Amino acid sequence: MIIVYPIRGKKIAYPVLDAAIVAVSYAVSHVLRYGEAVGSGLDYPDWHYSLPLIGFYIAAFYFFQIYRIMWNYSNISDVYRLMRANGAGFALFIVYILVRGMDFSPVVLAMTFLLCAVQSVLYRILLRDYHSRRKANGREILLRRKYPEPDRKTILIIGAGEAGRTILSEYAKKGLDRLIAGFADDDSGKLGKILNGKMVYCSTGGAGRFIDDLNVNEIIIAMPSVSSGKINRIASIIRRTHRAIPIKILPPLLELDERKPLSISLRDISMADLIGREEVMVDTGMIEQRYSGKTILITGAGGSIGLEMCRQLLKFNIKKLVAVGRGEYSMYNLIKTMNENALFLEPMPEISYHIIDVKDKRLLAGAFSRHRPDIVFHAAAHKHVPLMEFNEAEAVQNNVGGTKNLLDCSHEHGVGEFVFISTDKAVNPTSIMGATKRIAEIITGYYFRTKGLKTSIVRFGNVIGSRGSVIPLFMEQIERGGPVTVTHPEVTRYFMSIPEASLLVLNAAAYSAGGELYVLDMGKQYRVAEIAQRIIELYGYRSDDDITIKFTGLRPGEKMHEDLFYIDERFTKTENDKIFMFSDTADLDPRIIESFMEQELPDIARYNAAQIRDIVKRLVPEFESAPGLGEPSSNLKLVN
Repeated sequence: MIIVYPIRGKKIAYPVLDAAIVAVSYAVSHVLRYGEAVGSGLDYPDWHYSLPLIGFYIAAFYFFQIYRIMWNYSNISDVYRLMRANGAGFALFIVYILVRGMDFSPVVLAMTFLLCAVQSVLYRILLRDYHSRRKANGREILLRRKYPEPDRKTILIIGAGEAGRTILSEYAKKGLDRLIAGFADDDSGKLGKILNGKMVYCSTGGAGRFIDDLNVNEIIIAMPSVSSGKINRIASIIRRTHRAIPIKILPPLLELDERKPLSISLRDISMADLIGREEVMVDTGMIEQRYSGKTILITGAGGSIGLEMCRQLLKFNIKKLVAVGRGEYSMYNLIKTMNENALFLEPMPEISYHIIDVKDKRLLAGAFSRHRPDIVFHAAAHKHVPLMEFNEAEAVQNNVGGTKNLLDCSHEHGVGEFVFISTDKAVNPTSIMGATKRIAEIITGYYFRTKGLKTSIVRFGNVIGSRGSVIPLFMEQIERGGPVTVTHPEVTRYFMSIPEASLLVLNAAAYSAGGELYVLDMGKQYRVAEIAQRIIELYGYRSDDDITIKFTGLRPGEKMHEDLFYIDERFTKTENDKIFMFSDTADLDPRIIESFMEQELPDIARYNAAQIRDIVKRLVPEFESAPGLGEPSSNLKLVN
């Protein structure tokens, strides 16, 4: 089927210029072939030849949609398309003169074809280069403002393979290639060579010296297919001499979306990259099918999971992102992150940022009324376990009351889907934080069963490197010279990277038909002491000799080991092996839930700590205030 499309405005110049190129190419070829003896061969000009040649070329260019391409942003595939169009136009002309039985010179026609192809490609390449240089000059001004000397970002890419060259190409396309100092690679055949204008300076083992020589202040490890062991070795070499330098990494190949720029998948290296966790595969097709063209609201958008979900959603062609957060600094960091990703994405969805406390229903209702979200992800919560043990009313107001406010707004404004992000601490909770998240799960299910709101719950364990989690604390302690504090030698936790958890949340919610409880496969539980030891070694120290590990005892509300589901919860597999769907067995009398929401919840601040715990116990009978050690916690410190 031939696609008809208009050629308007400045684009009319393209077919006019192409017609002139064809005519001039034929004339020049004729002169080069016959010199001054024009009359001795095929006379020129001769409209019997030139006009059909122009017509066939322009028709072929139109058919191959050459005039729809934005040549300012073209790539090699567009050049290939143009070459095919040149070939088609020339072939049509050959058929025409053969059918007509016209005389022709093979030499003239061959030269005409070559001149047309070269010139039609050349002027488009020059146009793209001119546009890129103008854009680069503008970006250079912005870079100078954003990274004033000597704060300019200087990046060393480790890995001069396909991924590394692609990242350099993406930076160059945006006029940011000046930020790239060069490459390091273990392939001896590449050392000293220049790739796309950048030198391969050294092997990965010699990166430390060149970091100083080149004034590098950021590392990108562009090796998505290598093992965690090699990543660990490279990071350890760098951190021995440059402990504070940021190291970014591409996720494993299975997490990458080949349709999107690699640069937006770059993330800070985490312990998940170093402890050898199994690679996670996500159903990107299902995710895009569910979220493409949708308006999505995320609460807790400035937090670790919320921010990463905002960043990941940019890959899936959403219509609008409504980011809701309470802390202005965390929202400021979110805006910076999204702006950096915008450099590599065209077009960007509309993004709206709102400073709103989820306890304030009026402000929430205003955002819902203005943006009319199709899908809501509720990630906002108080999550610090020991701290919430002494702030019961605030934990209930925020984690339960805030969830109810969002469920009400979703129901009242016709939201298509509500996704509640929960935690393993909601299972057999021993803390107020975990118990309030369990109550929020129960209320979310209640709204599905009684009000017809399409809801789902996604439950998972600890994420590595999230704000307030143990990994950043360990790193801070190491940088101070130790000791590293761990609560108990045998305490274990699930660990998952922030991008991994965020993608799996999006994937799980994409499967939802309503009322499901999804649990992410967190893999095995790791001894926290073992994680502490690995981080010490990552910094180039030896545990016990250089940095000691000190055991401080479990804190209020903490467990020795975590659970992801209740024993009587039945599960079924989903299309993704890392996502399980459970049947929520909470059979609490709806009248108890309604009484709590109508009477105690609005006035929870007037109750004392003991009364609040009694209320929580009535809703979550399995809630135990003390850890499972047979006695209250011996460590009353809120932070190790």
